[in-house]
Amino acid sequence: MRLKTLIQHSLLILILAGVGWPAWGGHPAAAQVRDNLPAPHLGYGVHIGPHTNVDPALVDQLGMDWVKLYEAGQIARYANKRVLFRIDLPWPSNWDAFRESVRQRAVELSAAGVDAIEVHNEPNLAMEWPHGPNAWEFTQMLRVSYTIIKSVNPDIIVVSGGLAPTITTGDRGAISDIDYAAEMLDNGAAQWFDAFGYHPYGYNEPPETEPAYNRLTFRRAELIRALFEERGIVDKQIWMTEFGWLRDPAEDGVTCSDTDPDFQGFAWLRVSGQTQADYTVRAFEWADRHWPWAGPMFLWNLNWALYPTDMNGACSHMRWFSVLRSDGSPLPVFQRVASMPRRTSDYLPRLTIYAENMTVETGAYCPGSIKVGEFEVLNSGFPGSFTATAEAAVPPNGPEVEIYPPEVTNGDTVEVYADTEDLDPGMHLIYVNVSAIIGEKRVAETIQGYIVVSSVGACQ
Repeated sequence: MRLKTLIQHSLLILILAGVGWPAWGGHPAAAQVRDNLPAPHLGYGVHIGPHTNVDPALVDQLGMDWVKLYEAGQIARYANKRVLFRIDLPWPSNWDAFRESVRQRAVELSAAGVDAIEVHNEPNLAMEWPHGPNAWEFTQMLRVSYTIIKSVNPDIIVVSGGLAPTITTGDRGAISDIDYAAEMLDNGAAQWFDAFGYHPYGYNEPPETEPAYNRLTFRRAELIRALFEERGIVDKQIWMTEFGWLRDPAEDGVTCSDTDPDFQGFAWLRVSGQTQADYTVRAFEWADRHWPWAGPMFLWNLNWALYPTDMNGACSHMRWFSVLRSDGSPLPVFQRVASMPRRTSDYLPRLTIYAENMTVETGAYCPGSIKVGEFEVLNSGFPGSFTATAEAAVPPNGPEVEIYPPEVTNGDTVEVYADTEDLDPGMHLIYVNVSAIIGEKRVAETIQGYIVVSSVGACQ
């Protein structure tokens, strides 16, 4: 991994030769002072059951600005919300037919005004990828889907199918989300999604529980983010497209156990309704404070408890993640989420500079231009694009500086050169200002470079 330095908003980290990370320690992405919140970056969403006519006012009462939908006919009911729509796609037996099917869905959803499309669901589970989870296969399907969706409407955000947090089973019916995500990224998947979908369920643990490879916790999302950073992929948000805690059915007088087919494997997840409420609110707070790379979070779910039991069994685990009781009355989790404080994203890109060590040493009698360093201009915020301008700002008597290219878009690398001829021995500073118009506002960042001229230094 290349060592990169994050310069975001007013935070400027200057790297000098031989100097380590600042005193607050750790990787820049993990650095977070509790009372120094990052810029608002979360969206707040909830899943709506398909083929239901639940009152959209409930979503307003919850304070959600996003909904996740499964049925195109429901989109018009949520005209005042942002919409994430999930499409489930089988591994193609006929790629031409597959492409046409995706194109037709994209045309329909674009016309309906959806904001984002999630391509498939939990492909690291055999129940969602029947012939056996395969990250390479899913990446290929994602590549084709992304290309087609963007050809229909480049403004639609494409989210990769949310991975299930799991540990690889002996029969490989479930593949570790960590291993699966790593294989996706190693197969180039990052170029085929705008945001990475993930399902950080809390299981029966508090949301603050430390993550580990063989431990299933809400903060397991941090291990996914670490995979991105290890590969230098720092400009992609992770969207929590499902998360939540399962309420104990016994609270409503319903006896469910692992012997029930609809509850098999879920009995150990049970928590009380009060705990469900507390953990959910704390999860939103944790992500807000500690995950500046996170985008919208979608609570699972609003209304699966309202389905009749002949459609969704009394012990169906989906029913017990709901924030409503079967009679439609709000649970503690509904009330707590509705009243919790929140800081909603402005849903704009965010200008971010990732810089290599902008320091160079040279000799006093070395003529010509030398490379001081380079940096990348990236979007660390909501998916989108912008054009930035890089300009040198050199103090009086400083060296002449050249920047290439002077105009860049997301993901471009800028190289900085300086003419050191006639510079006196000592340290010389240069500055590069990077600016862009985002959301009709001008935003700017500045990076500082150092040229150390020695009377006995070797030429570069």
